[in-house]
Amino acid sequence: MKKKTPFVGIRGIHLDLKGLPPAPERLPELLEIMAAAGINCVLVEWEDMYPWKKYPELRNRTAYSEETVEKFFAKAEKLSIEIIPLVQSLGHLETVLSKKRFQNLRELDNTGELCPSKKGSVELVISLVDDILRTHTGRIRYFHLGGDEAWTMGSCTACRKAVRDSGKDSLYLKHILPTLEHLHEKGIQPILWDDMMREWPVAEMKKLAGKTDLMVWTYGSSIREKVCEAMKKFSRAGITMWGASAFKGADGIMADVPDLKVRIENLMAWIEAGRGTNLKGIVATGWSRYNTFLTPCESMEVSLDALVLAAWSMRYGKLPGNAVEKARDFLKTGKMKKLAGRRFFECLNAGTELQEWRNKSLDRLKSHWVRSAAIYGEKDRFNPWEEKKIAGEIRESIEKGRDLAGAWHKAHRGLVAKAWLDYYVKSRLWQVETYAGKVLEKLSRRSG
Repeated sequence: MKKKTPFVGIRGIHLDLKGLPPAPERLPELLEIMAAAGINCVLVEWEDMYPWKKYPELRNRTAYSEETVEKFFAKAEKLSIEIIPLVQSLGHLETVLSKKRFQNLRELDNTGELCPSKKGSVELVISLVDDILRTHTGRIRYFHLGGDEAWTMGSCTACRKAVRDSGKDSLYLKHILPTLEHLHEKGIQPILWDDMMREWPVAEMKKLAGKTDLMVWTYGSSIREKVCEAMKKFSRAGITMWGASAFKGADGIMADVPDLKVRIENLMAWIEAGRGTNLKGIVATGWSRYNTFLTPCESMEVSLDALVLAAWSMRYGKLPGNAVEKARDFLKTGKMKKLAGRRFFECLNAGTELQEWRNKSLDRLKSHWVRSAAIYGEKDRFNPWEEKKIAGEIRESIEKGRDLAGAWHKAHRGLVAKAWLDYYVKSRLWQVETYAGKVLEKLSRRSG
């Protein structure tokens, strides 16, 4: 496909580092893959992988060094890729609010949400922003402040009073405006997710016009009517909008591979929306886990074909026939052969087999459990031979799962730190092994 003028000017990929973060050596290679596919912007959610200076307790044990961050920026600049950092400002602050130092800033006792009424909340957000700017200053035009899914906002005593007096939208604005102004003073344009503002009156939306851009997100097969209506209101309010699709991390909390059918439908839905809306850019999100209390979902490495499809959709405004096949061909030819190639297919096959095994095993376990419990009240009505057979099948399935988990681990070796690979496969095995242990225990009691 050839087109001189890209469909959308800013074509972004979201790099979510709060689960299965790429190894330091892999980060610049991923930028090369993105650039070759037509990406010119990366939205980086550093989370606990950032080398935090003021609050070092926010770093996890595999956090990147400042040298790694510098090399990442240098590579991005060489490839003409714009970096937009993301720091949470209200919801999804699990990493920060789980630390003892910041527990007093929670909304009620919600470890995921910051209370906008508590003294110190705004100061915390600004200090996190400034720590990021310590390594980013002079290199960025935009800064994403999250601000989404703060579902308990307005729940504590002080917040309830503020909502009664002025409304929830006013409470949100009071919390976020100081950070928006802080960034503007540095010549940086803020960005917020749009979901908390979708129900606001246009008059309140206008208070954000010029102060921040809104990144409108939706990850399903179509853009919901509610989102479309919100976009019309944002436009009337004079707010600059971006679109946010998803190339991974939107097909289930424990998905091992993206659902490419749904991902393609979502990408193309945003292309259609872009034809009728003056979007500044589109970013394809790639969530690594739904929040930090949950296990990681599919890895970046199994999603490279989806990433390429996202890039092509934003670059050309369409996808070719046999798009998946062509994206995979792209990943095994030329310089992509070294950057993706065989390793991509090994990771993809391992993820696909692991997901199929887990889904099949859980379905069979539920079936066997119900089957063996059907006449549980009648002690003599069971067939020891059949139940031994069931127990054997379960043990065989567990062994197969361990082999598949080992293959997934091996395929990703060197691309992600070992500690994260261990965590991922244990979470997959634990789910099935827990169910299996209960079924085997029940069968054992009956046989005994």
